[in-house]
Order: sequence, then C-alpha cells, then structure tokens
Amino acid sequence: MNTLIYILLCLIWGSTWLAIKYGLADAPPLWSVAIRFSIAALIMLVINGLRKAEYPRSIREILKISSPGLLIYAFPYWMVYQSEMYISSALTAVLFASFPFFVAGYSLFLLKKERPNIYHWAGLAVGFGGVIIIFYDSLIISEFMFLGAVLAVGSSAISAMGTVILRARFHENDFAIMAGLQIAAGALISIPVAAFFEPLSLFKITSKSVGALLYLSIFGSVIAFLGYYWLLKKIRTLDLSLITFITPIIATVLGYFFLAETFSTFTAFGSILILGGMILVLKK
Repeated sequence: MNTLIYILLCLIWGSTWLAIKYGLADAPPLWSVAIRFSIAALIMLVINGLRKAEYPRSIREILKISSPGLLIYAFPYWMVYQSEMYISSALTAVLFASFPFFVAGYSLFLLKKERPNIYHWAGLAVGFGGVIIIFYDSLIISEFMFLGAVLAVGSSAISAMGTVILRARFHENDFAIMAGLQIAAGALISIPVAAFFEPLSLFKITSKSVGALLYLSIFGSVIAFLGYYWLLKKIRTLDLSLITFITPIIATVLGYFFLAETFSTFTAFGSILILGGMILVLKK
C-alpha cells in the first residue's frame, strides 16, 4: 500500500506543475490558490463526515492543528503560483526539488531520530551548488526569471518546515482530520489575501481555468495530500521527500510535450547537481 501511494503521489504531483501553468493562462495566482483549497476543504469536510471522524471540540486545539496549514498550503502555494508567472513549470519543479535539503536541515533540530548523516550533508552541498548555478543563469537572463527562481526555492523552504513540524508534533493525530483542517486554514487565509491584491474579475471561467482547478483540487490536493499525510506516519521524512526528486522528471517531460518548454545549459547542469545531491541526501 505504501509503495502504491508513493508512486501515485509522484505521478500526481509531477503533473500538477503543468496544471498550474495551464490554469494561470486564464486565472490570477492568488485567487487560483484560494479557490483550489476552498474546493478541496469542502471535499475533505464531506470525506471526514462519511468517515464519521471526530473533529477537536476546543477552539484552541482546532487552531493548533490548523496552524501548519499556513506553512504547507498558504504561503508556499502563493509563491509557487507566482513563480510560474515568471519561469517554466519544469524549472519550478526542479527548484522545488530543494525540498529534501531543507527537510534535512530542519530535521537536525526538530527530529532527533532522523538527524542527517554525512551523505545527507554532502548532498546538501552538491544540491545547493546546483541551485546557485540556476540562480546565476536566471539572473543573467532576466530579473523576473530570477524572482521566479527565488519564489520557487522559498516555497520549498517554507513547505519543508511545515512537513517537519507535522512529523515532530502531530504524528499521533488523525491524518484526514489534519488534512481537512489545514487545507481549510490555507483556504481561509488565502481568500482575503487574494481579494486584497487581485480583482476577482481577472478570473476567467474557461476550460483551462476550471479544468485546472478541478484537477488540482481533487487530485493535486485531496487525493495527494491524504496520501502524503498517510505516508508521513509510515515512513521516514527524508524518504518521503524523495518524491520531489521524481516529480521534476515528470514535470520536464510534460512541459516539453505540452508547453514546448526548454532548459538552458546552465539550468540543465544545475538541475543535474540538484538531483545528484538529492540522491546523496536520501542515501541510507
């Protein structure tokens, strides 16, 4: 079961980068995030209702469980969607693949039983070199491309913090209740932020915007994060982060065939270093 869920997550999240790019053609980024997680939160409410799962009764406990949603669903996804306004879906996926490096760093302080070893630190160094090369290339090409790269890596750092906190402090909580409350938290904070920065009129109801939203809400959010929370209780955090090693490959192939995206020599070399570093980070 764990292996099947792992493979499913790789396939789904490998395709979400392309879906985000498609959706952004007719929808603004912040409203896309807000509506995506609002739909997902409603679906999770139905799922937990069918499961007859019990939500916490105290407001304090609800807020406590919901709070990581800001680090997993709100801030990083605002940054990912903004990032794809400037750079390709494949490059965003590659830069987000710095995720295991941040997981390793945070684990040093928050997960005593999963502290990085020498292979992990070697991988961090190699991967960071790849990120620097891509940053350098993007800065030469365009300041906007550089901004996209910064946003992608920043989203990875924030999301990794949320994941490690989940593993360290919420390991015993029901995975579906956690997912539901945290997705709802991401949606609730995203709606006023989107309303403040983006006119809702910018959201065009087209096959691209609606299709992307439905796919990202159902598959990219509900199904994927339920599987992710399930695995987070079953396997080591760094092993789970290997998913971000596989998703750039899927994203690159899909971006090449559907969006005609290409990589520069610098970006290709930097990507190789990042993926090579990830192999070292995840070496047992």
